[in-house]
Amino acid sequence: GSRTPGDWGGIVLLGNAPTNRSTTPIIEGGINSQYGGNIPTDNSGVLKYVRIEFAGIAADPNSEINGLTLGGVGSGTTLENIQVSYGNDDAYEFFGGTVNAKNLIAFATADDDYDFDFGYTGRIQFGITLRDPQFVDGGDA
Repeated sequence: GSRTPGDWGGIVLLGNAPTNRSTTPIIEGGINSQYGGNIPTDNSGVLKYVRIEFAGIAADPNSEINGLTLGGVGSGTTLENIQVSYGNDDAYEFFGGTVNAKNLIAFATADDDYDFDFGYTGRIQFGITLRDPQFVDGGDA
């Protein structure tokens, strides 16, 4: 069958690492779950050698699920060698947190390739972006 951007939501990881919000925020995308806390070294698991394709949906206006959405994810989490392709919103969105990532690729996504909100303080080693001029959200990408 054929696949198109926005066929599914994407991957969402929520942790207990700090954000710059005074309260515990609710993640975007209609998931209605809290994230963030006071554990900078929080561990939300391991994602290695992962391809995320044709993800990204708008659950509500200004409330989307991205290819990889990270809310309050801590530095104990491993994110390495991840590619997000043909996403209908952002490739990666970090809502606070302290997670460090290595070797991220954003390919042909409609909106932002890397979006940072709520005081993200981690590091990204080797983030690459390749845009497709035929596939872009003309609004704010």
